[in-house]
Amino acid sequence: MALTSPRRQRSFGSFVPTHQTGGGWAPPEQTNWATGPGAGTAFFSVGERGRRGPSGGDPRGSRRALCLWLPTFELRLELVRAPALDSTSVALLSPGESTRRTIWQVSERAHNAGVRPGQLVSQAVSLCTALTLLEPDPAHYDAATESMLEVLTELTPVVEAAGRGRVFLGMDGLERLFGTPMRQAERALRTLFRVLPSPLVAATRAGMAPGKFGAWVAATAARSGRPVLVEEARLERFLSRCPVGVLPVDPLVVQRLERLGIATLGDLRRLPEPSLVAQFGEEGRSALRWASGTRIDPVRPTHRPRPIRASLDFPMPVGVTETLHNALDRLVERALSRPARRGRSVASVRLGARLEGGGSWRVDAVLKEPTALRERIAFVLRGRMSLSPPPRAVETLLVEFRQFGSAAAQTGLFGRSDTNGRAANGHDMASGEVPTELKDAVRELKLRLGHSPLYRVVEVDPWSRIPERRHALMSFDP
Repeated sequence: MALTSPRRQRSFGSFVPTHQTGGGWAPPEQTNWATGPGAGTAFFSVGERGRRGPSGGDPRGSRRALCLWLPTFELRLELVRAPALDSTSVALLSPGESTRRTIWQVSERAHNAGVRPGQLVSQAVSLCTALTLLEPDPAHYDAATESMLEVLTELTPVVEAAGRGRVFLGMDGLERLFGTPMRQAERALRTLFRVLPSPLVAATRAGMAPGKFGAWVAATAARSGRPVLVEEARLERFLSRCPVGVLPVDPLVVQRLERLGIATLGDLRRLPEPSLVAQFGEEGRSALRWASGTRIDPVRPTHRPRPIRASLDFPMPVGVTETLHNALDRLVERALSRPARRGRSVASVRLGARLEGGGSWRVDAVLKEPTALRERIAFVLRGRMSLSPPPRAVETLLVEFRQFGSAAAQTGLFGRSDTNGRAANGHDMASGEVPTELKDAVRELKLRLGHSPLYRVVEVDPWSRIPERRHALMSFDP
């Protein structure tokens, strides 16, 4: 079944326009990781173990963590627009799919009717003929997430996003400002009233514990308006009763553990570490340390660079691919000419659009190499657009540069237009004036590598019969 309007819900056989407020719901088994950008980076990867302390955690960051989690965040935001649907069977479609659409999130009534995330639309409609399907609006979800992060930054500077609907707050040293841990959690929940409607704040779960994993598990065990606080002395006992499904590991690992009869973290903790490593590799070791409470991952503030945006409004909705490609070229060129971009190359870019009838569409791309060439950036975005085209005509097209690299080119080092480096011809590098551009390049390399990787050739005994004595190689560190 093809959908034509993301801002319209699809009832079986009809479309109903929406625009109002409501709550939302998460089935008990849907306490898995939050989704959206950054959801998979909430915990350190195994490759970063070399930078951790003896307990498995990074010595930097805030050890005391507060997790705020709003289950089915995206579906709740949609129901805020349409409170009349809160008492009906509603499902949100998965984003970024053009064929064989699947279900992403479901409401309580839809879940009771047998609709589950990951099902095909045809299967879901066969189980619940009154099911209303909603197209996702990622721009709206990201804007709500950014608003949450901005307002929580006023409470503590250590704020780490972990996908949409889940955020970690570093609470070290806030006792003198906000009082006991319970008052700190309540203060954080009250802060959300400034950016979220009351039903969404009431549904937000809060958990505080040492480390992000303990705080996340505490949040999944919490109820609306009742934070769960876990002291470090009780962390191991608290985790022992939790199911293995809360572990942030590959789902296949969790399935294998359950088939082996390991249902809780307490059961996992009783297994020897060598056996887990033999069966699951480094994920087995990490799971054991999380289960025993010996691995404490601190909260680290998320770096959110200011993006560079360029948008274009069409007088009439555009659905022609060639027209969109031409507009894309103009937008990339306009964004590259912004003063804030000068001296930096582009490493990550996003292409988004406002669609006819409401709703949004977007694709993200990470460039293989940072560049400031319009052709390379536009080529990647055109490829992403062809793989996942806008579902309807576009009213506004937006290009956003999100991450940046070093300078795109070093034409000033030894370029013909710069007489400093070329006129010297390498002879005055040892004792004369070194070009400013070369000094900057060496300084940047030293900051990145810890030493200067450049060398210079110095004449020692040019008349020697032995070639090795004529010149010497010395480190170049102006």
